[in-house]
Order: sequence, then C-alpha cells, then structure tokens
Amino acid sequence: MKSFLTLTNLLMVLIVAGCVSLIFFSDRGLINLWSLKNEKLEIQNEINSLRSQIAMLEKEEERLKFDEKYIEKIAREKFKMVKPGERVFKVSEE
Repeated sequence: MKSFLTLTNLLMVLIVAGCVSLIFFSDRGLINLWSLKNEKLEIQNEINSLRSQIAMLEKEEERLKFDEKYIEKIAREKFKMVKPGERVFKVSEE
C-alpha cells in the first residue's frame, strides 16, 4: 500500500495552502479588500456629512448677505447688541 504523504501529495498540499494564504492575506487579498471597502464607506459617509455641512453654511451665508432681520437677530443673540434708546433687562432665576 502506498503512503498518503508522498512527495507529490505533500507538494500539492503546500501549493494549495500557499494559494489560499495568498487569496486571504496578500496585499490584494480578501481581508485587505474588506478593510479597504470599510474604509471607503467611512470616507464616503464623512464626505456626505461635509457636503451637507457646506450646504448649510452656504444657506447661512445667503441669509447673512440679504436678510436684514436675520442679521439683526444674530447681532442681538450672539453679540448682545441693542438699538439706540433700547433698555436691556436681565432676569435672574432664583
């Protein structure tokens, strides 16, 4: 009876194991491909978030250029500005 672990069988097992390891663990392997797809998805989500932020800021810019009531509202809220002759009352909660 022939032994199962002949030289040819051993070489075939080594070749198959090498091919499988190349498929999974090389630079173009499945594990690297999976991590690159995840990284691409994260970057795409960040790009979408930044695009929506840009759109919001552009809308804000338009309002600051042309909407006088909005400018007045921002000046009053953020910079605590008042019109001449107006009185400011501070209410404290106790």
